[in-house]
Amino acid sequence: MGSWCGVVCLALAALVSGSPAAYAQPARARAVTVTGRIVDNICMLGSGLRGEEHRECAIGCDRAGVRMALLDEKANVLYTLMADAPFVDPNGRIREHLERIVTIKGDLYEAPGGQKVLAVREVHAGKRE
Repeated sequence: MGSWCGVVCLALAALVSGSPAAYAQPARARAVTVTGRIVDNICMLGSGLRGEEHRECAIGCDRAGVRMALLDEKANVLYTLMADAPFVDPNGRIREHLERIVTIKGDLYEAPGGQKVLAVREVHAGKRE
């Protein structure tokens, strides 16, 4: 009977730890300021295209709904960008800066798998190339 109780307890522990409620906890963010290039994920990751010469293509990808990212070229870190509130265009604040250097103030979330997601609060133009 004692071993049966142990099996039931282990099964319950596994069930509780794997339950959706365990994953439904809100992510904690920290305020950050990051400088980098606003990049078009589709062309940068797929073809290595980025920079001012790629700007018109990035504008087309934005119109097609591609979510942009911030590439910190010095640290070699790519941040997925999102709006800082629900039902807001994720590219709205960065649209005029596509493929250019900016400084973004926002909230950094560490997503599963190590992905870095940055909720954009402020965008400031950086140096022109």
